[in-house]
Amino acid sequence: MNLLEYILLPLISLIVLFFLTKLMGYRQVTELSLYDYIIGITIGSIASELIMCDFEEILKPLLGMIVYAVFTWLISILTKNYMKFRFFVEGKPLILYENDKLYSKALDKAKIDLNELLMNCRMNGYFDLNELDKIILETNGKFSFYPKTLSRPLKLSDLNHQIQKEKIPVLLMLQGNVIKENLVFVNRNEEWLKHILKVHGLEEKNIEILYLDSQDQIQFYTKNNLKRDFV
Repeated sequence: MNLLEYILLPLISLIVLFFLTKLMGYRQVTELSLYDYIIGITIGSIASELIMCDFEEILKPLLGMIVYAVFTWLISILTKNYMKFRFFVEGKPLILYENDKLYSKALDKAKIDLNELLMNCRMNGYFDLNELDKIILETNGKFSFYPKTLSRPLKLSDLNHQIQKEKIPVLLMLQGNVIKENLVFVNRNEEWLKHILKVHGLEEKNIEILYLDSQDQIQFYTKNNLKRDFV
């Protein structure tokens, strides 16, 4: 019976965590606010307790995980619909630097010293504060840098050059398997693909990756080497 518990309890914990994560949304696996981070750690801690308990004691940690997840889900609904409540829960972005001025009060509020601020500037390619117009600390703890006009990277729009919109590359084959829905998406069929492979003396089983690039050109990798053909 103990061996069965050792197998079933981790499985129950994983299944419950999976469904609770789906309930709470993708924020739990992307950029986290401080609140999301704390909730994630707490639910994970309760899940580990669930693994260690007996079947007779499983209800308490299980209900604890569900209560935390449902509460987080309700909070996400409120923060989505009520801006003031969102600011209360997640806080507001802080302007740390603007118009050649450092805001000491904002730095103190964010518990950030100048060394940390300058380090983040360097990590993002700005070694001189004079290159920046504004630095913002976002609610997820990340820094946003807004450079001055003379310091920002050159864009194609600055050259007044008209460019064509590129298409998204579409994967057509992966490890010898044809992705039929993607063929339909690019208005092609399997007969067309088989003809392409036959013309170039290729077999489906030898194809690792084959895709249609942004210029409607066939690009493919075989198990031995890289080839490129135009259609």
